[in-house]
Amino acid sequence: MSWINDKDLEAIRKQANIVDVISQYLTLEKKNKSYVALCPFHDDHNPSLNINTDKQIFKCFTCGTGGDVFGFVQKIENISFPEAVVKVAQMIGYQLDTPQNSFAPKVHKHQETFDLLQKYIKYTQYELVSQDGVLAMEYLRKRHINEDVIRRFEIGYVPNQKQATQYLLAQNLTDPKCGLLADGRAVFHDRITIPIHDENGHPLAFTARTLSTSKDVPKYINTAQTEIYEKGKVVFNYHRAKSFCRKNKRCILTEGAMDVLAFEKADIHESVACLGTAMTSTQLNLLKRLQVVITVCPVGVRQGQAATNKFIEMAVDNRIDTT
Repeated sequence: MSWINDKDLEAIRKQANIVDVISQYLTLEKKNKSYVALCPFHDDHNPSLNINTDKQIFKCFTCGTGGDVFGFVQKIENISFPEAVVKVAQMIGYQLDTPQNSFAPKVHKHQETFDLLQKYIKYTQYELVSQDGVLAMEYLRKRHINEDVIRRFEIGYVPNQKQATQYLLAQNLTDPKCGLLADGRAVFHDRITIPIHDENGHPLAFTARTLSTSKDVPKYINTAQTEIYEKGKVVFNYHRAKSFCRKNKRCILTEGAMDVLAFEKADIHESVACLGTAMTSTQLNLLKRLQVVITVCPVGVRQGQAATNKFIEMAVDNRIDTT
């Protein structure tokens, strides 16, 4: 990592609050001046991971794993140290100047679209804590979705259609690949938004829940198919859950994003969702790649059981263990 100079390394380390970074992966509990969490590096049932805010380090007093912010990201993502430095830099918006032919993440062909969608995510997060988002925040609190989960899943809110459309047009978020406009108007409005990512954590689309109680308003709507998003090729929360699945040797498969959030509230981080789609071969291959037992949690009665039976048939054919 000769291309990362000591000045940049120290600047990133100082600017990256270890609590903010780790909270993107784990639910933290404040304890005096420190924070504690269930350790993701061993089978932990009582919070034994301690995050020292003064020293900006973490330490598990059971398995002994510890280090700084780079060490945590390297360990939990199972990546190299240089990759961890780059990832942390991206998290805090730090620009790394890298010489030619040095190690650097390859720029994705849709990176510009990912950046636009991330910009939109920031907008929805801002609106959630604004005056317009009061009712949305009240709904999340009634569902016992805490601030850690809200931040980690980048949950947001979009106000009325006029405001939402004005924002999209003003910020040039009109690229069809983003899927945010239809007939010149905002697709999402008056809804709580939850971003959908690919297996590498790139934002692709959204699922959005209405706050309306009217039966004429669909409870959930998703981004329509775009150049970068096809629902049957994505497993919701896969990029966050994969390391926990491998650690716990299981993956909990459920139907929707809110079902995943229900597990998160209970500090269970290895759940994913197929977003209501019938299981496709692409989704099945993503699950197979985990090399763990898949625990199926159907939500509906008839449809849920039928989908479960179909998945089990596909899993057996593909030699995937299920429970």
